[in-house]
Amino acid sequence: MKTTPTLISSSSMGLKAKRLRISSLLTQSELADLAGVPQEHVDLLERDLPLPLDSKRRILRELWAKKIRK
Repeated sequence: MKTTPTLISSSSMGLKAKRLRISSLLTQSELADLAGVPQEHVDLLERDLPLPLDSKRRILRELWAKKIRK
């Protein structure tokens, strides 16, 4: 019997957000301060857990602004 390897998707929004934060040389706390949200919300986003939509929008907007400034 032949088995097919299972691929683990690394394309989750949380993982992408974490990679972008790290590539921007920001800590979760620094990103939270820039976005005006609690640090816990950055952590929730990076772990793909539910959080208020406004917080998600603020965090992602700040990450995107950092990306296009590079």
